[in-house]
Formats: sequence, C-alpha cells, structure tokens
Amino acid sequence: MASSTVAGALLTGGSRLPCSSSQIPRKLSSSSSSPLLCLNNGDLSAPYNSPLRLSRGRVQTTLRSNSKSLAVGKGAEDGFVSDVSEDSDEMFDDLFNKYGKVVYKSDDVKSPSAEVDDDAESLAFAVEMAKVASEVKAGDIKVLFVKPLVYWTRFFIITTAFSRPQIDAIGSRMRDLAEKKYGRVANGDVKPNAWTLLDYGDVVIHIFLPPQRTFYNLEDFYGNAMSVPLPFQDEPPPRS
Repeated sequence: MASSTVAGALLTGGSRLPCSSSQIPRKLSSSSSSPLLCLNNGDLSAPYNSPLRLSRGRVQTTLRSNSKSLAVGKGAEDGFVSDVSEDSDEMFDDLFNKYGKVVYKSDDVKSPSAEVDDDAESLAFAVEMAKVASEVKAGDIKVLFVKPLVYWTRFFIITTAFSRPQIDAIGSRMRDLAEKKYGRVANGDVKPNAWTLLDYGDVVIHIFLPPQRTFYNLEDFYGNAMSVPLPFQDEPPPRS
C-alpha cells in the first residue's frame, strides 16, 4: 500500500485521526521515569509546548519567570510582574493610538478541509521517512499523530539506531530524500548524537540510541497519541 493510500485511509476511514485535543484524555503514567514530566510540573493539562520544545532545541529556556524569582526572591518577582504588566498596557495603548485596531484576515484560520489535506500530506511524508529508517535497519519504528497534543507539529517519528554511524546513515538518507523529492530541509542536528533530531516542522524525527530511547520514553509521555500503522512493516522479507 502506498503512503498516500495510508493517509487517505486514516483520515477518512474508521480510524480517523482526531482533530481536537478534547477527544483525547490526558495520560499520566505512574510507570514512566521520564524527567520530561517535571517540565510541566507534572500537570499534563497544561500546554504541551514545554517538554518537547525543550527537547527539540535542548537549549531553549522556558523558565524565564522562574529565573527572576530565583535571583531576587518572590516579593521582587511580584513587583517585576506588576511593572511589566503596566508597561505592556501603555505600550499597547500607544500602538493602538498610532495604528488603530488589529484586523485579522479571513485566511488566518484554515478551513477543516484544508487541515485534512495538510494532515494527509504530512502523514504521507512521515510514512516515507519512516520507510527510509526501515531500509537502513533501524529498530522499533513508530509514527505518532501528535497534532491534538501539541500546537507546533503533526507527527513524530521515533526510532532506534544501534550505533552513531547508523544514526548518521539514517539521518543522511532522510535528508537526501526530503530535499530531492520534497524540496524540504530539516532543522536540528547535523552530527549524529545519542538523541538526534530532524525537525521538518509538521514532522519531527527522533533517532535514539537504545539507552536514550528508554530513558526519555517519549512514547509513554505522549501515550495518547495515535500510532500510525506502517504498511512496509507488514511486507514479507525479500527472498534471497
């Protein structure tokens, strides 16, 4: 089955991809040892931007307000927040006086049909990237539909490589195919790391060495994401 057929089946068939986070109950697994839970203070009802935003860049700071309280104490933080609020109000009042009201264009929000088309394109791309990983003998390949859980991407690919040279081979093959066939260039790691990321915006690829995959345990943290069936995993091995 071609990847585009998989996309159509998932988006229109009985296993339709959920389009709203309200359709997916939050999950907090007591068995997970993932330190990523601490980034949201254990509150999975909070926006899902902190844990993987940090993992994508690994250096993004999402604790700006906390750094102020650590430096000068809670009382000073309250005063600081108050000052910022007043300054912000004055700034926006000044902007409104100069430029008038903010007007949003009708095309700022996509129609449901356009969203479905985008999801299908992203899914087809994700399945093809996952097939590349399979061809380079990666292990335990997962494609997860995470759009209802995070605001900044649609799909994760999570896979295991068993050496840094294999990580390099998987990443290189993926980059080559994405650029030549789709004209897409990934952000993220260039050199192979124990946790290597390729960020295509709508699809984020995680290539782990086994210890790092076990430690970060992204599948459990995003346990409510729909797992996408991969047609090439059901294909019989080629005869020698």
